[in-house]
Amino acid sequence: MADTLDWLNTHLILLRYITVKEVIEKENYKIPPERAAYFDGVSTVQEMAFKLAHAERYKEACELLAYAAHRRAGVWWLYRCLLWLYAELQENPASDRDISEIAASFAVTVPDWAQIPAPETDPAGQAQIEGLYHQSKAKVQEAEAALDPEMLRYVRDAVEVAFQDFKKVHGIHPVELLKKAAARINEDPHKINPASPVFKAADELKAKLQEVRKETVDTIKSVIPPKVPEQEQKLRDNAMAAVYRWVVAPNEVNSKKCLDIGNECPDTPAGLLALSAFWAFGNLMPGGEQIVPTPPGLAANGLCQVLLMCALHKGGTRKLKDRYEWYFNLGVDVLSGKDNWEESLAEGEAPHEGLSGSGAVHDAEAPHPGVPQYKRWKPEHIHEIYMR
Repeated sequence: MADTLDWLNTHLILLRYITVKEVIEKENYKIPPERAAYFDGVSTVQEMAFKLAHAERYKEACELLAYAAHRRAGVWWLYRCLLWLYAELQENPASDRDISEIAASFAVTVPDWAQIPAPETDPAGQAQIEGLYHQSKAKVQEAEAALDPEMLRYVRDAVEVAFQDFKKVHGIHPVELLKKAAARINEDPHKINPASPVFKAADELKAKLQEVRKETVDTIKSVIPPKVPEQEQKLRDNAMAAVYRWVVAPNEVNSKKCLDIGNECPDTPAGLLALSAFWAFGNLMPGGEQIVPTPPGLAANGLCQVLLMCALHKGGTRKLKDRYEWYFNLGVDVLSGKDNWEESLAEGEAPHEGLSGSGAVHDAEAPHPGVPQYKRWKPEHIHEIYMR
């Protein structure tokens, strides 16, 4: 998190509205109910934004700045955020999952808490039992040796007669019964019968699910065109170029270009930013005989959604909270006049023109690889920005 002392010495000179009350009344800004307590006793946008950031509520701080920022500066801020996102994606590209792989297998995974643990072996206990067995066997042999052989034969014959009677009643000799019981001890106590009707019903259900899955995948693929990376990159580059042209010269021609390009890819951060730039121009009918004002808060809400799309974007090297913190600091640099597009104009190359694939070209002089630096604001430019 940025040092609070740095914030105390920072002045957000490119705010369109100074007080939170103005933002609420003129841009239809809504204070999040769960954050209402933070706004008590704070009147200015700058103080409120820094207070939220100090509490690590970077998302809410970014949204407040998006509503209060001068529109041209706000669009440039989000343009910068997109450059950072593309730099992240160069280091760790996002991977799209083929829809055909979804639910390709219906194998059941038993959670750990539901699994039956295998019985643990007890070598010491087993050795003790074997010792008792051999000890008992020795005592029996000793007792038999002490008996009269003729008497022992009569006893054995009597026992066999009793065992035969047991077999007549129960159909098995007691000795065989003991042997079978001993054999069962080594068997799996949870042995599953593969011929069970449950498995047959499960196989039939899996077949039906696979049939439904195939129909669903085929339907989705028939209505959603496959992604073409080259086309997506072209649309992104066109949107970034339209946004940059609008920032440099926010006129009717460039606003109309943002509208046309944004409508081609509104579901992408760059496309939505192009639409937000069009809304930021303030006229929904550029080139028309009559001006149709943009509804209050529409452009700011678009910027907030671009921020959210960037923060949630797959791939990259940062998580949502880290990204919002980074975007907030970028916003402070832009709105305090420390970051603008003048150097790129002087060099004749827009920053997005350095994009390659899914990321930005590395700049050795940047504090973080992948994002170029920009020239500081000059006092004579401040009046020009406020006049737009």
